[in-house]
Amino acid sequence: MPCVRGPGVSRPRTKCAACKKRIPESEPDVALRRLEDGARRYYHTRCTGAALELVTEAPDVWLMTVRHVEEVAN
Repeated sequence: MPCVRGPGVSRPRTKCAACKKRIPESEPDVALRRLEDGARRYYHTRCTGAALELVTEAPDVWLMTVRHVEEVAN
């Protein structure tokens, strides 16, 4: 079933790569993007430790960004 986006929804449902639970739009999140191929992983801010562990163990170059709930903070 395709994802139907309504007003105010900026992305499809995203799951945390660490705990596998959905990250709601109302919570900030951490995104890791591998620069080599653009692969992305999303994490709850409370699961940032798992993201940092991946970055330190993998020899790839990663870009880490934090998406805040308020648009002004981004």
